[in-house]
Amino acid sequence: MTLGASKRTKTKTFARLSGAMREIHTIETDKGFISFRVDSAGSVPQDPKSNRSEPETFEWIRTYLKDGEVLWDIGANIGMFSLYAALERKNSILSIEPSAESYATLNANIRLNKLDDQIKALCFAGGKETNLLQLYMKDPSSGASHNSIDSNTNQFGVFEVTGLQSVVAVKLDDLLNLKGVPSPDHIKLDVDGKETEILQGASNVLTAVKSILIEIEGSNLEKNLIIIEEIIFESGLTEDLSWRGKGSGRNRLYKRDISK
Repeated sequence: MTLGASKRTKTKTFARLSGAMREIHTIETDKGFISFRVDSAGSVPQDPKSNRSEPETFEWIRTYLKDGEVLWDIGANIGMFSLYAALERKNSILSIEPSAESYATLNANIRLNKLDDQIKALCFAGGKETNLLQLYMKDPSSGASHNSIDSNTNQFGVFEVTGLQSVVAVKLDDLLNLKGVPSPDHIKLDVDGKETEILQGASNVLTAVKSILIEIEGSNLEKNLIIIEEIIFESGLTEDLSWRGKGSGRNRLYKRDISK
């Protein structure tokens, strides 16, 4: 055996051991246990009861997602809410996450919880148009947040870029035209300040959804709210004001009056 081959064998062995020893973190929810592969500090989820974990989002899923309905989780990160929504295996989830690192962990978590049949995960960004863009990364590690598509500005302003990743941005109305993509009954939208652009590319999708939960903070609250709500109200959705300030206080709920 050559020295190079020996070194390669040792490296492969070390890689296998590292993978086998990777920690699994499990949390308890009202619907059961969810396990997560720990790939970074950011991939360790918050306690579901903590306001930092957005308890209002868990409540929305429990309250609004009925058996057999479809949830689009846009900005799925490592899959906390996708996994929770799929736990009882009564719903279909489409999870969209542009970060390659978070997407890898998301898929590992789907397999770890044996929810492959319930969750379809796709690695791309939502956008106003379908094209090729750059993901500007404040933190490229798995589970990190506050990265941004097409600029180094998120909902809290300009940030220092530590990495770039090419990513396809897909207009959600175009996504709906792909064979095999289920039409959403509900949408969770949390994309660190790019909510406006995604909604501008989703006019057809929005006309059929029953509810949408959107993160409204920073520039979304201070600058973009009028545009965001014009698009939402045009689709026939109205805000449920009783959800303002719930839990983390970051999300607003818009729903359709199906009694009309």
